[in-house]
Amino acid sequence: MSQTLDDLLQRQEHARQLRLASRPKFRRINSLDRIPEHPSQDESENEDKTSPHRHFIKLRRQRTADGSLLRSQDKSSSSSTSFLLFGPQLVMRLLLTLIRCILYIPLSIAAPSFWLSALLWIFWKLLRVPIGLVKWLLSGDEEQQPGAVQRQRTVLLSGGSTMQTLHMARNFYGSGARVVVFEFEGLFGLARFSSSVDKFYVVPKPSSANAEQYIDALCHIVRKERPTVYVPVCATSPAYYDSLAKPHLELLGCASFVPGVQETQQLDDCLQLFQRCEAQRITLPPHTVITAQEQLQQLYEQGFAGGYRHIFMACGMQGVMERHKYILPHRRVELPKFNQHEISERQPWLVVRDQPGYHHYVTCTTVKDSRVVANVSCRVEHHTKNLIPVRRDDEAQIELWLRSFFAKVRFQRSINGHISFRLVKSPAHGGQFVPLGVRLGVALPYICHNRSHAQVLCRAIKCMCIHRRDTEEVEARRWSWSWSTLERNGSTAALDKREALFAYWDPLPYCAYYHFQLPLESVKLFLQRRNRSETKSLSASRIAAPVH
Repeated sequence: MSQTLDDLLQRQEHARQLRLASRPKFRRINSLDRIPEHPSQDESENEDKTSPHRHFIKLRRQRTADGSLLRSQDKSSSSSTSFLLFGPQLVMRLLLTLIRCILYIPLSIAAPSFWLSALLWIFWKLLRVPIGLVKWLLSGDEEQQPGAVQRQRTVLLSGGSTMQTLHMARNFYGSGARVVVFEFEGLFGLARFSSSVDKFYVVPKPSSANAEQYIDALCHIVRKERPTVYVPVCATSPAYYDSLAKPHLELLGCASFVPGVQETQQLDDCLQLFQRCEAQRITLPPHTVITAQEQLQQLYEQGFAGGYRHIFMACGMQGVMERHKYILPHRRVELPKFNQHEISERQPWLVVRDQPGYHHYVTCTTVKDSRVVANVSCRVEHHTKNLIPVRRDDEAQIELWLRSFFAKVRFQRSINGHISFRLVKSPAHGGQFVPLGVRLGVALPYICHNRSHAQVLCRAIKCMCIHRRDTEEVEARRWSWSWSTLERNGSTAALDKREALFAYWDPLPYCAYYHFQLPLESVKLFLQRRNRSETKSLSASRIAAPVH
């Protein structure tokens, strides 16, 4: 019996060894299969040597239970991590969406002009690095000389939202000056995007209530930037406030290219201008002074306002500071619209007769010591209001009229600054030029000037800063100015704003104007037309077109 039991045990042991020998050598073992045996269940030492992987047994039920336990732990850790990262991921996704809406969509709409301008700007910036390095190496010897002048001329300009200021900044920059520009609050800073502008400031818009605040802002800019001269453009504000700031800036060493307060009032006030022209027997269009509402009614009763177009302009300080100018209606029933303005002895108005069939001209005249040193004139097209460069014969007549005007009309002090005249060629006066108005400031025809005008102006500024007294012959010889010193374009095509804005070395203002400023102005104009009531204010067709 015992032998039989021994044989059975041997057979079982032999079968067991066969099963272990027939087991595959390469098994798929993961981290859940490699569970060490209990010490009491260890194999013999021989079996351990022959099969070392038997230290880890495969317990299917325990592996399943333990595996599910481990997976639940992994899920809990991953859920906690995702909960912690939910906030930053949400902020990142919102930020990426916002960047895509702000940058990608507008840039895709603006292509290819935007990308062309951007590539040109990048190319010019990269090109300026080696050019500046060469200039610095070439000028190193001059800078080491003891008598060399180290300071660069700095020019301060106003009206940073206008094309005139942008064109003037480019001209000064091309002539070697450092340009600083400022604009009023609430206006689009077009010149901010120009590479010719070194610094750009924003100041409060001047008015009768905050004139001192405006002067303080200008003085702060002058103390910080140390400009040689201040050239006000006066396109977005009257020249009166710049004339008030003139003595304050001159005390800080900055010359102002603008007339004094008294001369500014005499030039910007159309009534005083017409009175001076009458005293010097300069031909004027038919006009009359209105000091009461009843006189305005009498113009229709007497027939003065019938059959002609008349310009209704404010006089006195109201005209100097507000620049109100309207087209007088042909029907008397529309006169109550003018009740919103004061018409009295203290605030007179001037009615000037104009005929649309005659050619109108706008000038941009640069005056130094009451003498014309530069001028450019354009004809105003009646229907489109486009500016067209004048022909040579009309240009010569306008030049003659300007010289005659400053030779006859004298002021208490000499005039320095930019003046814009509105002239009309009247067949009723033998084809002579007749003035319709004058405004201090840089007019839009200035964009016909090139870099040579800035050089002429720089010479005028240099004489203003030196304060040298010479004889009249030397002064006349110094300012013997020829119209041919300015490069003039013989084309008679209308001035193109795109051509005036775009420059291959300064393309960003062009892009900023047509892709940012112009759409915003269109939306603003649409909202104004929508909210405007016909009974509360004058319609856009009744307001006179901008004269300058």
